Amino acid sequence: MDSLDQARSGAIWGDIWVRISGYAFPESHWNDMAVALLVELLDAVDSLAQDAERRIRVRFFDGPFHIDLAGLGGGVLHASASIDGTERQGTVDLGELRQSLKRLGAELAATCVERGWGEEMDVRRLQAKS
Repeated sequence: MDSLDQARSGAIWGDIWVRISGYAFPESHWNDMAVALLVELLDAVDSLAQDAERRIRVRFFDGPFHIDLAGLGGGVLHASASIDGTERQGTVDLGELRQSLKRLGAELAATCVERGWGEEMDVRRLQAKS
């Protein structure tokens, strides 16, 4: 949470990345719009929890990076991303991922509120999701 900073636009930037099969994507300590991206990930996971047949692409806000998510049924989620030109794939328990993202979201939202950014729309969306 030390990397968080608010831009003049109100967007909150900070380190955020995803691990797929042991690889950091887009890279370890990637700096992006952390709050907005976490909201997008939570939205995607919530959608997949309701409809396991869906495929969702979550785009990072900085750079041409994205993660493809697909429900496999039985509470299992497939994630894939292209890392250094190589497709990395993995599966994860949807419920565990959802709970992990919600815990992270609650921590991130609390930190934003402590820093006086609680009225930002992305922070309020994150609070509602966490």
